[in-house]
Amino acid sequence: MKTFYKNLIFFLLLAAAGGADAQTFSTPDNFTLNVSPQSPRAGSAITVTARSFAFDGRRANFVWFLGDKKVDAGVGLSEKTFTAGKLGTEMNIIVEAISADGLFYKARTSISVTDIDFVIHPLTYTPPFYRGAALATPGSEVEIIAAPHLFRNGAKLKPQNLIYEWSLDRKPLLAQSGGGRNKLLLRLADIRGGEYEISLRVSAADGGIFAKKDARFKTTAPELVFYKTNPLTGLISSALPSFSANAGEQFSILAEPFYFSLSSLARAEFDWRANGEKIKPDAGNPRLLNLEAPAGAESAADVSVTIKDAKTLFQGAEGRLNIKTGL
Repeated sequence: MKTFYKNLIFFLLLAAAGGADAQTFSTPDNFTLNVSPQSPRAGSAITVTARSFAFDGRRANFVWFLGDKKVDAGVGLSEKTFTAGKLGTEMNIIVEAISADGLFYKARTSISVTDIDFVIHPLTYTPPFYRGAALATPGSEVEIIAAPHLFRNGAKLKPQNLIYEWSLDRKPLLAQSGGGRNKLLLRLADIRGGEYEISLRVSAADGGIFAKKDARFKTTAPELVFYKTNPLTGLISSALPSFSANAGEQFSILAEPFYFSLSSLARAEFDWRANGEKIKPDAGNPRLLNLEAPAGAESAADVSVTIKDAKTLFQGAEGRLNIKTGL
């Protein structure tokens, strides 16, 4: 029995001696990594900061790894910037630290390179031949479609299985958020000079992978642009502030109401005038004014048209042009 106790004491002494030189590993709470931004896009800069309340980071020796590759080391090197890889990449970052008193700490983080594409589609009018984008105007509606790019183990997650959290000007839009809700419909305020910020957070169902993105847009005023057209040459797609026509020529003036809300345009009233006198547009198209230049004489007329939706304040526009005809 005495031999047993002697052996036990000897074993405990060895264990204590061995423990005096052993490395002490950190817990998840006393050595952490902070990543900014948390949902980086491909090619963007990522700042990773190692933080601890257990030791003085200014005097600790840090070793940084990206995957299995050592990328940097140094005393006090508690922060490092990385460049995000291509879309869908998963970056595994490991940081080891040895404090001034010789204790060992280790932390790791995994960063998914994600992105969200926005399609901002104002529901406003543009002519069929116009190659530019529609613009939002006061009181119009805007549809925003999100195309998220989130990955897990190299496979892209299906958009319909993701959770969408929409915000407008930092205020959550709970009624339009939820699973699979990648479309947002906004009715803008009927005020001039409106500016809007859309924010979206998309995440996997378990919240482990996510992406965030913001988009900003402004409203502009609707405007009228005039085009000349006739049965022989068709539409002249270059807008001009004035037109000329030969004596006796038949032609038409088309007033295109750029960026009018589609719902406003459907009920808007058109008021055409020539030299201040009210005139009637084409019976089948209120945007079209049919004219015939006098034969054998020169003439000039100031033509104007006003379009207004009486149910709104700023869905309206006025345009003017000068028409000259000659011999």
